[in-house]
Amino acid sequence: MLMIPVKSSNIKAAGHEANTMRVEFTNGTAYDYPGVSAELFNNFMQAESQGRYYHQFIKGKFNGTRVEKDKENGQGKM
Repeated sequence: MLMIPVKSSNIKAAGHEANTMRVEFTNGTAYDYPGVSAELFNNFMQAESQGRYYHQFIKGKFNGTRVEKDKENGQGKM
């Protein structure tokens, strides 16, 4: 998944593929959120604060699954 860097104190990068959003945090962890539409992802990317948008519209609203390190490395994009 292509990861796009964002300007956030807590979020390093985000990507979207096949209706799944991936969020990589500055601490190195990453989570996949299935069911996130391209429109919602685009709104996240255009938000004044991606961290605030994430907490308001993604976290707790979609079932996030932590991305395992070997899966991250296998993707080659993180």
